[in-house]
Amino acid sequence: MQKLSKKLNIGLVLVMILIIVPGFFAFPHRVAKPKEKEKVVVSKVDKTVKSNLWTVLPQRAVAFENLPVYSDVNLTKKVGEISAKTQLNLTTLSNKAFKLSNGDYISADKDLVISDIPLSRINSQFTVYSSKSVNVFYNPFTTYDTQVLTVLTGNQILSADKIAQTHWGTYYEITLSNAQKGWVSSKDVSLENPKLQQVQNLLNQKYKDKKYSIYVKELNSKFTVGVNQNEKMYSASLSKIPILYWVQKRLNEGQISLNDPLLYSSAVNGWYGSYQPAGTGNLPKIADNKVYSLQDIINRTAKLSDNVGSNMLSYYETQKFSADYQKTINKIAGSSWNPATREASAEMVGNVLEALYNEGGACFDALFNTTFDNTKIRAGIPQNIPVAHKIGDADNDNHDAAVVFAPTPYILVIETAGASDEQIQQISQDIYGVLK
Repeated sequence: MQKLSKKLNIGLVLVMILIIVPGFFAFPHRVAKPKEKEKVVVSKVDKTVKSNLWTVLPQRAVAFENLPVYSDVNLTKKVGEISAKTQLNLTTLSNKAFKLSNGDYISADKDLVISDIPLSRINSQFTVYSSKSVNVFYNPFTTYDTQVLTVLTGNQILSADKIAQTHWGTYYEITLSNAQKGWVSSKDVSLENPKLQQVQNLLNQKYKDKKYSIYVKELNSKFTVGVNQNEKMYSASLSKIPILYWVQKRLNEGQISLNDPLLYSSAVNGWYGSYQPAGTGNLPKIADNKVYSLQDIINRTAKLSDNVGSNMLSYYETQKFSADYQKTINKIAGSSWNPATREASAEMVGNVLEALYNEGGACFDALFNTTFDNTKIRAGIPQNIPVAHKIGDADNDNHDAAVVFAPTPYILVIETAGASDEQIQQISQDIYGVLK
């Protein structure tokens, strides 16, 4: 039995060997796979390193930073250093090194040696401001373009129409008073009107009070100032501005026409979110079932702040504040502006007023020569300066929102909880006194 047991054990071992050994030969690729991956990674790294080297002699070669100099092509024997911004006289390129005209060598690394030409130029209309002496160059500054055209002194407002990027900074092409053009460094001028900071100081000193939400923005720039400009108040008839914007958008898209007839039926005033018919305006407070042109209703809404007119625009054109309307207005305003509760900050109102200005057309034009031009913001501006504005008041809430077409046009929105028309007029006058 013992012999039989031994034979069985030996047999089992042989069977196991026969099963296991072929497995090693059946899948040889499993052993080699990690090595293949390693080779691929190394190859990619080598490729990246080579791509940062020059393969041709660069135009107008310059040392971008302090540059080691070598006596041999392999760059192993350092013999000196070239200062940053030094123009280079290169003769040949060999592997990873440039040969200089004196026989020495430097690295052909693109991070060390650059082609000193402007990197980009784009067209862009904007305004820049100078408050100190500024060098005006013939061309965007490079080590090869350093010639000064003129020097500007004092406070100046300049029109720019191009932006150029070089290895040494950003440069703006400006138009001088004699119509000649030149380039200034972005470090020497400002895109923000220094007067805006003066307005901010004024607001902080005189009107930093929780009863005010004031927003000021230059019309053609991104810069704004204000006090409590993000605090929401009941906007009253300022909520007619987004309605006018929507109508003008539809006009511009060709979906409606100024001659379209609108029927004044009882349904116009009887839905959630509509204004109470009582109040400003001269349309009948009870539906007369007459037809009015869209142009007529726009004028009544903007110039007379007519509540019924606004309800007609909302009923027919916004489809009683459709989801699409609300989504669009909220996006422009920068925050949720519920058209029924009408809570909005001065900045939200300013954003939508600017959008209406950009749409232009009959709805914006109707904000000129209104019934309310002898009060509030308009009353604080000289009569020869055009002002488009929309007033709003209800109980203790008293507001006005305007585009003031001063030499540098600006948006001014003043929301107040309890201020008088005269106080709004004074705020407008103070701000114009700085920005005029």
